[in-house]
Amino acid sequence: MTTRHPLPVGLIGAGRMGSFHAETLARRLPGARLAAIADPAPGAAQGLGDRLGGTTAYTEMAELLADPGIEAVVIATPARTHAGLVEAAARAGKAVYCEKPMAVTLDEADRALAAVADAGVPLQVGF
Repeated sequence: MTTRHPLPVGLIGAGRMGSFHAETLARRLPGARLAAIADPAPGAAQGLGDRLGGTTAYTEMAELLADPGIEAVVIATPARTHAGLVEAAARAGKAVYCEKPMAVTLDEADRALAAVADAGVPLQVGF
């Protein structure tokens, strides 16, 4: 993985926490750039991206994860989706910041951690 500066970050989830993280990425972290937003709700990603200066918007998380221009992701979706998205992001070779909790069961957490270890990508869980 070649790291670009500023780091192009994709946000998964455009709800309350996602909006907070989007604002932070777009306006408060000089080493990061909000490059894309994904949210399945029609218009959510596009609306948030437009408000923050225009980013690529997706309704499918897989499209964001397949984007070769994204090097890291922030996961700010409902808790029940976190572990699966961590696994998918790791398989896509993306560094991951995940809102708490990372998983709702120990088995899910173990699978997500194994995917991160197998991919050799960084993972941080926000608290």
